Amino acid sequence: MTGHVPERCVTALMSVHYALITDDRTHELTTTNTSNPPTPTPPTVPLTRSEQFITAAVFLFPALALTVPDGYSIGAVALLIAAITHLVANRRTWAQHPPLPGAVRAVIAFMILYALFWMGDAALRGEGVREFDRPSRFLLAAFCLSVFARARIQQGALWLGLAVGGIGAGGVALWQRMIEGIPRPSGFSQIIQFSNASVLIGLMCMAGLLWAMRLPTDHNRPNVQRTLLIVTLIVGAGGGLIGALLPSTRGAWLAFAPALLIGLWVTGSLGRGRRLMLITATMILLTTAATYLLSTASTDTPPPGNTADTTAAAAPEHPLAPAVRARSVELRLEMWKGAWQLIQARPMLGWGELGYVSKTGSLGAAGVIDPVAADFTHAHNEWLNVMAKKGIVGATILLGLYLSPLIVFSGVYRRGERDRREGLAGRIALPTAGLIFTLGLMATGMTQVNFNHNIGVMVYAFMTAVLVGAVSDANESRAS
Repeated sequence: MTGHVPERCVTALMSVHYALITDDRTHELTTTNTSNPPTPTPPTVPLTRSEQFITAAVFLFPALALTVPDGYSIGAVALLIAAITHLVANRRTWAQHPPLPGAVRAVIAFMILYALFWMGDAALRGEGVREFDRPSRFLLAAFCLSVFARARIQQGALWLGLAVGGIGAGGVALWQRMIEGIPRPSGFSQIIQFSNASVLIGLMCMAGLLWAMRLPTDHNRPNVQRTLLIVTLIVGAGGGLIGALLPSTRGAWLAFAPALLIGLWVTGSLGRGRRLMLITATMILLTTAATYLLSTASTDTPPPGNTADTTAAAAPEHPLAPAVRARSVELRLEMWKGAWQLIQARPMLGWGELGYVSKTGSLGAAGVIDPVAADFTHAHNEWLNVMAKKGIVGATILLGLYLSPLIVFSGVYRRGERDRREGLAGRIALPTAGLIFTLGLMATGMTQVNFNHNIGVMVYAFMTAVLVGAVSDANESRAS
């Protein structure tokens, strides 16, 4: 009896997707050219059972990431199981699949290269297998991407998952703040990482509006259902921003800079009515965020009574006194100064994790940097941190890890933008979300080292696998 429960859950989920969400490629097949006689519509090939599992896992990953303890790990395990299931189910025909596009192979290659270099460097420096943990996640994500790029994924599952994840993140933050009385809610993870992930989920929900607003309406999908999807995504975006607002960590808001530029670029391809709707929703959310930021700009001290709070400049393993939080900018500058000293001394391969801690401690003891800043295990800047620990070689690999998916997303966007037919709007929505996610995470890395935390590694690695896999699938000519 219990063996039928997952099957029923997947069947129920997919029935919702088929009722509300038609993949853009399906619509493309049923669209006729007004200048030519209509041709018979090819039958739509339903998703296989293993593809249904992948689609369900794609929904679960963003939906659970911030809403339950270890949600990002649970979602990643679901993605991994779904990928293995699909590979096993298609093992006899797997070799018949066409080769992946070169840009997608580059993303996979940089994931593998990052993992192997980080683990090999740790092994050679004698830092122990504990340093294998975070980089090894990229090997699993690379495997998932290699499978997802050859499968068909209903992109509506991703948008609904992001909306649920945004609502969940905002709900958790509100519950902890208003019910549990936690002055700076952090969900179930490190406070800065919770804020960073929340704002990225919220911004990707805004990209989902490009998909929802251009869904065709017919007797199977009345306008009220499309409106419901739009409202759900807007609420999800608002929830994500609430999850980023309440922790009072302003570094997450650096993600707004690239998102705003991407938004201005994208709205040029919309019709006047849709453009006005998207701009209005964006302005409401930005005004809310700006009002909050201006109200807190004069002080960076914790709320009254928050004597045991983790500072905006501190990782969980380094809880500092509340008074230190007021020096967060000053301490970051000191950390950057120390990291730069280490980079100059050993530019090519860096000092490693343990060497960084030892050398910054020496700089603090010598008075070169503030002794408090010397207590931190990373530089609170992704690039200075990787150059100090892994040198120029490591920084080059990290750059490839970021740039390779950006090349995929920008290429897909340009191809979709050239064809303004309604049925291809989803090809713009997916790469737009990918650009917002990748550039937004890079922006938050200016004041935080995301890959020094499990949540940062898991969210980037597996969300990249999902987004690149979905985009690659959307560009294939296979029927859905």
